[in-house]
Amino acid sequence: MPFNNFTNPYQNPADVPEEYRKHTNLSKLFKVDSTYVRSAEDPVTVWAIALLHQEYGVPLDALELELGADFSQGTYQGGRRYQGRADLIVYDDRYIGAGGGLDTAFIMVEAMEPGKKFEGTEPEGWVEHLNRLNAYMSASPSARYAILTSGIHTKIYRRDLEYPRALQEIGDLPKYESARSAAEHSPFKVILNPSEPDGIQTGLQPLTRDKFREVLGDTRSGCHSLLRDNEGLQPQEAVDAMVKFLFAKWYDEQATIDLVKATGEMRSYVFSYRQGETDPERLGNVINLLFCPK
Repeated sequence: MPFNNFTNPYQNPADVPEEYRKHTNLSKLFKVDSTYVRSAEDPVTVWAIALLHQEYGVPLDALELELGADFSQGTYQGGRRYQGRADLIVYDDRYIGAGGGLDTAFIMVEAMEPGKKFEGTEPEGWVEHLNRLNAYMSASPSARYAILTSGIHTKIYRRDLEYPRALQEIGDLPKYESARSAAEHSPFKVILNPSEPDGIQTGLQPLTRDKFREVLGDTRSGCHSLLRDNEGLQPQEAVDAMVKFLFAKWYDEQATIDLVKATGEMRSYVFSYRQGETDPERLGNVINLLFCPK
């Protein structure tokens, strides 16, 4: 795993490649005189950014540093309000520039000084940073992966989708895949059109009751039958899977429309299919990533 090989190569800010030092998204790491804001922690952050960019294909434009987090924790009877700053956020590239914050985060990175003891409980130590990372992940409905690193020690986690506050340790990150590029293979797009309601043309058609029944089917035909007969699901499991598919489709439509409204740019739906035009394998990979993250 690339994160295992830490030599603190950017301890001197002069050694930071110009590509990183002058990128707008990374400017919060440096003072006006080009020195680090935090001399011990920031070299670790730059090292993590370099690995994400070079080894995993994360575009620098998809990064945001020191993202403010403001959230509450507790019950309906009372709780506490937390404010903090997530060290580094990696966005799904469809949301670059959309200002979605924690709502559109994909990966979160929490960095600390290399001298901090592994799993140490001292102030600003490993456990304190892990608790922060857990809190930030819980506050984000979209974040899938989390990285906690001091450089010398690194843990990579995947979010448990059924228990959002639970982080499962994994061996390595998957390569970053461009959701925007994948969406360009979709023939269904949202475009600006002043003559349409809200100034956009969604290309969506209302789902009639008959069409709904035809697609979902019953015990003899349609999606329900395919899931049961081809995938080996029990009837109730097939219904559960269809509900997930419907929610994913609805979410993709709403998120894409909201993006067009926010950015003024044409966007493509990701979760869509047209016979003869859509690559079934590509769509299958999208569905697999949604429901079976590795």
